Amino acid sequence: MALNCGHSTIKYLLFIFNLLCSLCGIALIVIGAVSLVKLEELREISDEYNIVAPSILLIVFGSVVFVISFFGCCGAIRESYCMTSTYSFFLILLVIAQIVIAVLVFVFVGDVTTAIKKGFERVFENRDNPVNADLVNSIQQNLQCCGKRSFLDYGVASFPQSCCSSGGTAPLCVPFASGCLSRLSEFLDSAGNIVAWVSLGVAAVELVGLISACCLANAIRNQQRRSGY
Repeated sequence: MALNCGHSTIKYLLFIFNLLCSLCGIALIVIGAVSLVKLEELREISDEYNIVAPSILLIVFGSVVFVISFFGCCGAIRESYCMTSTYSFFLILLVIAQIVIAVLVFVFVGDVTTAIKKGFERVFENRDNPVNADLVNSIQQNLQCCGKRSFLDYGVASFPQSCCSSGGTAPLCVPFASGCLSRLSEFLDSAGNIVAWVSLGVAAVELVGLISACCLANAIRNQQRRSGY
C-alpha cells in the first residue's frame, strides 16, 4: 500500500521521532538510575515520603517509552493502522503520566525537602548511635558539608573525617564551609528540577510523535478504504 508524498513524509518523520523517543527513553533510564543511587542514602532519614519513588518511576517510564517507541517504528515502516493507532493510544497515556509526575515533583519537592531536613536534624542529634553516625558521615562526605548549619555544630569536639575538605583529621582538618541542611536543600531542589524538566521535555518530544502517529494512522485508514481493504 503506497501513501501519497505528504503522508510518506509523515511516515518517515514518525520513524525519526520514534528513534528520538527511544533515545529519550534511554535518557530517562539513565537519569532515574543515577538519581536512585544518589537518593538511596537519604531514604532512611524520613519515613514520611518515599524519596526514591520518582527515580523508580523514571526508570519504569523510560523502559516503557523505549518499548513503545520500537512498536511505533514498526507500525510506521509497515504502514499498519492497528499498530500505529495502538501506539498512539499508549503514547497518550505516557504523555499524561509524565506530565502528572512532573507536576507532582514541582508541587511536593518543597515538602520533601523540609521533611528530609527535619529528619537529618533528628539523626544528627542522635549521632551517638553508630547507624546514625554512619549516615551523617556518608551525607557529609558526599555533599561536602559539615554539621547541620556549619562545622560549629560540633562545638569543641573533634570533627569527623567526613567533615575534612583537606582529607585530614582534626586538628589538621579543614572542615567544609557549608552546613548539610543548606546542601541538602540545594541537592534536592536540583534533583527535583532535573527529574521534572526531563519528564516534560520527553513528553514534548512524544507529543510531536503522537500528532504524527495520528496523522499517519488516519492516512493509512483512508488509503485502506479507497483500496477496498
